[in-house]
Amino acid sequence: MKEEVRKIVGDGGMRIVLEHIPHVRSCSLGVWVNRGSRHEPFEKVGISHFLEHMVFKGTSRRSAKQIASSVESVGGSIDAFTGREYTCFHARVLDEYVELALDVLSDLLDSPTISEENIEREKLVVYEEIRNMEDTPDDMIHQFYSQAIWGRDPLGYPLLGTYETVGSLERADMLDYLHREYVSPNFVISIAGNINYDCTLDIIREKFSFLANRPAAGKDGFKAMPARDIDDFTPVTRHLNRDCQQTHLCLGTVSFAHADPRRYALLLLSNIIGGGMSSRLFQRVREEEALAYAIYSFQQFYMDTGLYGVYMGTEPSQRNRTINVVQEEYLKFLKDGVSDGELEHAKNQLKGQLLLGLESTTTRMFRLANFELNGEDYLPADDVIHRIEAVGSEEIYEVARVILNPERICSVSLGPNHN
Repeated sequence: MKEEVRKIVGDGGMRIVLEHIPHVRSCSLGVWVNRGSRHEPFEKVGISHFLEHMVFKGTSRRSAKQIASSVESVGGSIDAFTGREYTCFHARVLDEYVELALDVLSDLLDSPTISEENIEREKLVVYEEIRNMEDTPDDMIHQFYSQAIWGRDPLGYPLLGTYETVGSLERADMLDYLHREYVSPNFVISIAGNINYDCTLDIIREKFSFLANRPAAGKDGFKAMPARDIDDFTPVTRHLNRDCQQTHLCLGTVSFAHADPRRYALLLLSNIIGGGMSSRLFQRVREEEALAYAIYSFQQFYMDTGLYGVYMGTEPSQRNRTINVVQEEYLKFLKDGVSDGELEHAKNQLKGQLLLGLESTTTRMFRLANFELNGEDYLPADDVIHRIEAVGSEEIYEVARVILNPERICSVSLGPNHN
């Protein structure tokens, strides 16, 4: 597979990663700032997410409606999201409107007005977002799981913040965070689509020239606390009492960083354990035992650590039975390992997901940024496939000894009191 990718590092440290895809008419653009919830001080949890909201409320050049209509009026879309290690502002447009999209995205981060009136109004919106998450147990359990895994480490902070921390945010906090943390070394711009490299670079340099006026954060900038290491992780068991129809469960542990070479073995293990309808847990927990409707495994890779888990929702009276069945499958894997057929199936599934995803310019734009944000060189799809193919059953078993070890498993649940 031919991939035409170029990386440029600007004078101020801003990184630009571009991919030319000549056979499409669309372009996906992402402006990434590697600042998220793990970089926040405890008393201002949620500031990254709140600032993401606030820049869309208007700038010195555009009203909130004009920000949206500028891109939507040409058939495009614009949005943003906040993660634990980065915040992303992204758009998708026809190739002829790349300059317009870059103008709007840069405008958001150059001169947002962040008025007191809009701050107070947007707090109400974020409160509703928090309530929506709290009213969605299969979302809430993942936040509860992160808090159980990471404790007071910033990786356990709620992405949305709390009613108290969001309520305490002021305009000065927003502006300080914007000008202190939204600086050139923290920016990654990724674009995938039918672009001209030189023209696109010229536009980016022009639109983001405002960053030259923002000095890099000093010693008093927000810094991430160290996350827990897999070797000194102490598992916990917790239950959050909620009046709902199901008990929602997450079982798992701390895993590996994005750059860890065991990442591919973990992805294959996760696929075998709970990666689809043919996975071990889906077949055992849903098809044979009828204990759950939804069950799946998940993993998250960070700069210096990671997270692995299995989610399931079950009848409250079946909570303990469901946990026991999952643990039985873990022990069975540790006893028997993986068969050649399972391994080949998992490899084909991962390769298929990768290649199918590359038909989307948005997915390709995300891939460009993901390697850069994690401090890695870009890895072409063919090289990723080679690494997947190179994983043997022994490597998967060694990863399973760490990830599925009963002494490392954290168990959290949310639902009616099970005592």
